[in-house]
Amino acid sequence: MTTSTFPTMLVGMAALFAAGAVSAEPFAMPESAIYDAAHDRVIVSNINGGFTEPDGNGYLSTIAPDGALIQQDWVTGLDGPKGMAIWNGRLFVADVRGLVEIDLDAAKIVAIHEAPSAQFLNDVTASDNAVFVSDLMTDTIWQFKDGSLMPWVTSPTLSHPNGIAWDGERLLVGSWGQGLNEDFSTDAPGDLLSIDPETLDISVVASAIGNIDGVVAAKGRIIVSDWVKGELIEIQDGAPVTVAAFPAGLADIGSDGENLLLPHMMEGRVEVIALP
Repeated sequence: MTTSTFPTMLVGMAALFAAGAVSAEPFAMPESAIYDAAHDRVIVSNINGGFTEPDGNGYLSTIAPDGALIQQDWVTGLDGPKGMAIWNGRLFVADVRGLVEIDLDAAKIVAIHEAPSAQFLNDVTASDNAVFVSDLMTDTIWQFKDGSLMPWVTSPTLSHPNGIAWDGERLLVGSWGQGLNEDFSTDAPGDLLSIDPETLDISVVASAIGNIDGVVAAKGRIIVSDWVKGELIEIQDGAPVTVAAFPAGLADIGSDGENLLLPHMMEGRVEVIALP
């Protein structure tokens, strides 16, 4: 296994964001960061409390192209907001009570699509015609389509699905790992999986990677984050290759297509590294 390191910089995205701009911090347990191209900004989800408690403390922040904070409390009244995706001009956020739909222009919650049997909604991604959200604790991927949120695939093979990403043809799923313990350690490392949208067959893309949190498919590459080890891992020819290492807490990474957005949950900051 070879190891290489990407060039790093604080938030300020090359091409889309001014190089070298400094991120606003601290955030309150930033779990996910997503680029909103229509408004030229990054949206950051702040858990700011318990992961599964309906405490109303969670909120979303926005960052400007120069790296400056636009608004710390852009959208409030959430519980433990985690993964996000933009679909049909709306922002969809995985939260304790369900999949939250937000008007990007008005910065208002317009709907909460409940998932009654879900226990830990985690990451969100979107295809052309649907939104998908993972449930870490029930080995389920939910699908929001035609106004309804329904279980799409449930299987122990998903091994506590965390990060998900749509790569244009299939759903990529990063599993946290088998044998989940009370402290969120696992008896076995998680795999990167894929789900065929037509047959719903589950395949292994790369095995025994780690405790996968975020998954990014960009520029023909697949990169995942390991929350526990703080590593960025690229899948090369079906094998995991560590390309950068950080402190523990590297959460749901995102991308603007040219760079990676890195929420450091335990450090309360967001960082960007450029994709070469």
